[in-house]
Amino acid sequence: MPGYTRRQLKEDKFAATAQGAAVWATGHRQTVIWTVGLAVVAVLLTTGVITWRSRQSDEANTQLSAAMRTLDAQILPAGSPPPPEDSGPTFPTVADRAKAAQKQFQAIADKYSTVSPGKIARYMSGMAFMQAGDKTGAEKELKTASDFRDKDVAALARMALASIYRGTNRAPEAIAIYKDLSEHPTVTVSKSQAQLELAEMYESTDPQQATLIYQQLQKDDPHSPAAQVASQKLTKSK
Repeated sequence: MPGYTRRQLKEDKFAATAQGAAVWATGHRQTVIWTVGLAVVAVLLTTGVITWRSRQSDEANTQLSAAMRTLDAQILPAGSPPPPEDSGPTFPTVADRAKAAQKQFQAIADKYSTVSPGKIARYMSGMAFMQAGDKTGAEKELKTASDFRDKDVAALARMALASIYRGTNRAPEAIAIYKDLSEHPTVTVSKSQAQLELAEMYESTDPQQATLIYQQLQKDDPHSPAAQVASQKLTKSK
């Protein structure tokens, strides 16, 4: 056909495809209704989940802030002068304060386990247990937090776990954690932080290995805080 351009061919093809789609929709109206309906429900569910998670996060953050204030509350031993009325809660000992905060953190972690503040609360629950002197409770909470998909919270929990292992004569477990963290750094736990802890462990068991790590830290970034600590350590060991 003379004058029949490629553009016209494309337009005809588009028209035929559109017509075919219209015919299919007419013959499968119920399917179309269900498909569109499911798509709308999916959008609404997604929006609902986002709204719900946002509300959950806001609530958890508010409660987390209150628990942090408890953990930072003033210590007033028995017999101390009474504090000003607006000074907030006080506790007679650090352990009492930590126990009170731990209960708050655990309640938040249990109720808001699907959002980030809830995961942070689980980690803080373990830290409060540590401050209260309950290593068994701390280890349990920190192990839970160390398995989180949130790598930043998990890394913090693993660092705390390593500290517990060091204090309970489980050096191999602590070393394994420090090595893994140095190989997989996160925003919350840098490679140099993990290496410093590892080197400090080696000071009493393998001084040569500790020296090698400190020297490497100096070499990697001579002006970093970690390098400065390494330099101090090397100076003391001479």
